[in-house]
Amino acid sequence: MLKSENLSLYAINKSIALFAILNFGVYVMLFMLFRSLNVLDQSGLRMINYITLGIICCYQVNWWAKKGGSQSPFLQSFGMAFFTGTLSFLFFAVFIYIYSMTDPYFAEFYFSGDSGTMNMIPFILIFFKGSSSSIIIGLITMMYSEKFKDEG
Repeated sequence: MLKSENLSLYAINKSIALFAILNFGVYVMLFMLFRSLNVLDQSGLRMINYITLGIICCYQVNWWAKKGGSQSPFLQSFGMAFFTGTLSFLFFAVFIYIYSMTDPYFAEFYFSGDSGTMNMIPFILIFFKGSSSSIIIGLITMMYSEKFKDEG
């Protein structure tokens, strides 16, 4: 039977960083795949990113359960999923910002204004939409972590 325990702050931060980088890598691969197939403007990449975040966060809960033989507490699961998603979308927004400087078609398609402030709005939106979806994924992950609850 699994034992519920509080995880150390260092272990939680390490897990958040590891899974955020993994999630970011998947986002970049999907972005490049859709960009190379020229379906970036028609695809639902944002929704696919949210689904990817949900799968990776559920895997994160499983990883904790199998790694240490312990269940991560209910609210810790939420916190890990929220911060993993927020950090991965922050990385992705920075990547999109850097990528838009190298690809004129992409920059022209997404940015219409010449002012510097207007050019930052899409990256800020990516980050905030990703953060808000991380809250929903965190709530789902909280319920999923109950799967590993002690029986007795």
